[in-house]
Amino acid sequence: MQLVVKLFGTLRRFSDHATPGLWQGEVPPGINILELISLLGTTDRELAAAAIDGKVMPLETEIPEGAVVTLVTPMGGGCDVRHR
Repeated sequence: MQLVVKLFGTLRRFSDHATPGLWQGEVPPGINILELISLLGTTDRELAAAAIDGKVMPLETEIPEGAVVTLVTPMGGGCDVRHR
């Protein structure tokens, strides 16, 4: 089945060159999110969250045909605003 995956953070390295932040490709029917990230070449340790059609889902969730998957890495940074 054809799948569109939106990639954020360090996962953008798996983007198609013509469409930064997106990966599009053929995946086996019945694939789940965990299997998808393995197919991309990474592990669940790099993920903060995964969503199917905008709804955060467990990694074991099967991806339905025609869905858009979003993969997000942990965010870092910020500043310490406490008084010293």
